Amino acid sequence: MNIMNMVRTACRNYPERTALIDDGGSYSYRDFGHAVNRVANACLRDGYDSQARVAMLSPNCNDAAIAMNGAMTAGMIWCNLNLRNSLEDNVDILSRGDCNMLFYHSIVADQVAVIKAKVPSLTLIICLDAPDSNGVSLDTWTEGCSLDAPDVRFSDDDIAFQGATGGTTGKPKLVLNNHHWFKNAALGFASVFQYETPPVNLTVAPISHAAGVVLGTHLTMGGTNILMGAPDLELILKHIETHRVTTLFLPPTVIYMLLAQPNVRDFDYSSLRYLIATSAPLSAEKIREATDVFGSVICQAWGQTEAGLPLTYISPQQIQEAIDDNSKAHRLLSCGQQTMITEDLQIMDEEGTILAAGEKGEIVVRAPQTMIKYMNDSEATQEAQAFGWHHTGDIGYRDEDGFFYICDRKRDMVVSGGFNIFPFEVEQVLFEHPAVQECAVIGVPDEKWGEAVKGVVQLRPGREFDEKEMLAFCKKKLGSMKAPKSIDVWETLPHNPAGKVLKKDIRLKYWDGQSRGVS
Repeated sequence: MNIMNMVRTACRNYPERTALIDDGGSYSYRDFGHAVNRVANACLRDGYDSQARVAMLSPNCNDAAIAMNGAMTAGMIWCNLNLRNSLEDNVDILSRGDCNMLFYHSIVADQVAVIKAKVPSLTLIICLDAPDSNGVSLDTWTEGCSLDAPDVRFSDDDIAFQGATGGTTGKPKLVLNNHHWFKNAALGFASVFQYETPPVNLTVAPISHAAGVVLGTHLTMGGTNILMGAPDLELILKHIETHRVTTLFLPPTVIYMLLAQPNVRDFDYSSLRYLIATSAPLSAEKIREATDVFGSVICQAWGQTEAGLPLTYISPQQIQEAIDDNSKAHRLLSCGQQTMITEDLQIMDEEGTILAAGEKGEIVVRAPQTMIKYMNDSEATQEAQAFGWHHTGDIGYRDEDGFFYICDRKRDMVVSGGFNIFPFEVEQVLFEHPAVQECAVIGVPDEKWGEAVKGVVQLRPGREFDEKEMLAFCKKKLGSMKAPKSIDVWETLPHNPAGKVLKKDIRLKYWDGQSRGVS
């Protein structure tokens, strides 16, 4: 069984329910299923099967969701691109990934003209929404294809997903994942989302990445999925009220922007059941604020391209308990407990020893959906699979109750005066300052300490910056060793397409010209 079997079952069981809504209209599950089958049959007709790779360059829209599901129904290997990547990055991902087919939206026709010339492995290019000289239109390409589901079967261990990693520390790696990856993600989220009525999922983040997994889960459940092409803050809040949205997945940066909206308390959020934060951890202070604004709906999940998601989950009820009960307040910093899709989740030291509760080390995973390998990178593959576990690169610990806590990425740790300092801990304090909307903490060159802790902040609208006051605020809460030695204000912080802060881009400003390279 794979995720497309699960979606097909939903189309059969809930034909009259609404599956997709975008600015152009809607699809019932019956019509969605037919449209998906037309795409799948067109792929197979032209020889694109389980050995072929397909990507998409488009904003969220009905046609994009249909094309994505259709190609996967044919058994094609899905390769994730993002509209917010640079053209150079997408050319690189398509080229290194040997992609064969590309779906695109007409708004990027000029980019596709360049891609077409630079990526010789692309043998079919399809425009989703309009006739275009760079490729055949979706309607023309699928014309005359059967509405019946093709009889395609493949093993759970076959490659289904070629994921580009976030690229937060360098050029993205290409990860080869099997069909367990998609199936277990849907089962994992379905196991933690509980609904009394059919859910309504508002999809704002790109469906090419984690939001597509949440979309797939709700398709298997027969839910309605509203697709937004861009994160319009005012429209997000209106949609929650108008469409009685139950589920909303957002990266932390967008949640922070919503909380900064002056009219954020003017809408009805009573339908909302889950406001999911993943891609990066929410700060404890922002969790409290978001709960006050939206209600007891904040939850967090953790996972990664290499190992699937949700590997851990903390529910709205558990977060509310942590807010109400001071003895559990530390759980606001937790990414949750191990989910049912994870065979085992442990903390490991550098020698491969499993550590006890409370001890810090690298979080390692055993699960059927962990990656097959990094494409064309045997050295990185061996490193990630050392000691028979998948190594996530996240440093953390678990408590006696099975809650996991991520201290930081292994490579983000700051070594200052011989002491290890985790930027995440410092960032949590900066987030408590009323002037801070978003922040990042890095190590910068320092003659005395080797590295000094540097804070980079984005201010809330209308707030003033007083570095001395903010440094004193941090020092009082963290002590002199962990507190930033300096803080700079940036108008906006750089993010990757999934919403993670690009610390490598921030470091470049401070490490340029230094003898030590930027990791």
